[in-house]
Amino acid sequence: MEQISFHSNPFLLSLLALFPVILFAVIKNKIKSKKRKLPPSPTKLPIIGNLHQIGNLPHKSLHDLSLKHGPFMFVNLGTTPCLVVSSADALEEMTKNHDITFSNRHTNTGISPLTGNGQDLLFNTHGDQWKQIRKISVLHLMSKNVVNRFQTVRDEEISSILETINLSSKKGEEIDMSYMFNTMLTNVFHRSYTGSYQRGEMRGLESATRNFLSCDGKLKKLLGSFCFEDFLPSLALLDRFTGFTTLKKTTYSEMDDVMESLINERKKESFVDVLLHQRDNAKLDYDVKAIMQGILIAAVDSTGLELDWLLADLIKHPQVMRKAQDEVQRVVGTKSKISSNEIDQMHYLKCVIKETLRMHPPGIIPRQTSSEWIKVGGYDIPPKTIILVNLFSVQRDAKYWENPHDYIPERFLEKNIEFMGNKEYVPYGFGRRNCPGMAYGNTLLEEVMANLLYHFDWKMPDDSKPEELNMEEVSQFLVARKYPLKLIPVQRFKSSSNGDIMLAL
Repeated sequence: MEQISFHSNPFLLSLLALFPVILFAVIKNKIKSKKRKLPPSPTKLPIIGNLHQIGNLPHKSLHDLSLKHGPFMFVNLGTTPCLVVSSADALEEMTKNHDITFSNRHTNTGISPLTGNGQDLLFNTHGDQWKQIRKISVLHLMSKNVVNRFQTVRDEEISSILETINLSSKKGEEIDMSYMFNTMLTNVFHRSYTGSYQRGEMRGLESATRNFLSCDGKLKKLLGSFCFEDFLPSLALLDRFTGFTTLKKTTYSEMDDVMESLINERKKESFVDVLLHQRDNAKLDYDVKAIMQGILIAAVDSTGLELDWLLADLIKHPQVMRKAQDEVQRVVGTKSKISSNEIDQMHYLKCVIKETLRMHPPGIIPRQTSSEWIKVGGYDIPPKTIILVNLFSVQRDAKYWENPHDYIPERFLEKNIEFMGNKEYVPYGFGRRNCPGMAYGNTLLEEVMANLLYHFDWKMPDDSKPEELNMEEVSQFLVARKYPLKLIPVQRFKSSSNGDIMLAL
């Protein structure tokens, strides 16, 4: 048998020569890693980490832990380490010095099919493709020009829910406002997607809306469920036995059908048509359906839950409700329709909206660092770390907000704070990945609330008192009210002989 000779084998000789260098590098790396200063962390348990300290409302559990461990805090969700950011100053340092580093978004198992393998707008890796998708989406769906162009669409859909509410008012019946908000918003965005300026142009509007809301309900259930693969990958098989895997498959299959119907209903040069045209002619590698469903779900759910919180906050605070109604009445007078110019004059209503967005942000914004170690807040952050920015903590930071847990719209009369450019107020996100639909979303909040306050008073069912309204939360990716908002509308006006309206006093 031929013997291996080190002297005749160049590879072995090179390996032997490099061995001291490799050994030195390993030892040096170990010494360096021991010198790394990681953020503080609550005591964790084997396997589950800090999961036992996270309740049904993660934003509140993490807020409570941050009060003890600081604004930069490591938690282990099962085997997954996460950096939790919980103050305005911490968020500012993160975005000011490391915005690009923190510009990728982390996806979990439940939401991964929604992203089209990361080719959508919400979760696409920061880069040229993401910039292109965002540019198309803003230009053809979310810009101020588009918002103005779809004024008729919003007017028609708002008028439709006002008619439905008015019928309930005449009968003295309660109405599910949560469902009304979601139906109206779905109609608005379906028509915006397809370019259907006239209500009758989209033939399957009612069917598409009904199917979407059914899918959206299942999606919320999915995202509110525990997923073993996300937190304990070694036990991922259990997701099949809990029903998680089956629910995920059926939900996204049905959602795909909804997106297909919107594609078939599209008009020339609509948002969906432009997406298809850009993909086919510019040969851009992105998933059109993933872009469509990601934006649609984000738009309907986030705007719908804020409308829900807005009306609930006003019911809970009757003096704020009356003050907002008085302003709307003073600005509009006895006209039958509210114009955008009149809404611009409703300064207190805008403060009410801002305060609700401060008190009830969407929840926790997930991000992920790049592939290198970085230093933030004096701490060393490992590569590919999941970042959880807790907007609940940031927007209730006592350093910047007096009585941060109290609902006080007047604070925005005294403090001129806009939706962007502040570290302590970020309801539409932060940095280069802030919400591109801010203009459209905020316009809807103003228009819907102005009309609801102008046309109706609101009572609790069963003669309940306003303070008895249940404001319990539920976390399903976004933080929403747990129970539907059911109220009894009371018409404030009656028609006059010339078609105008008069206060029904």
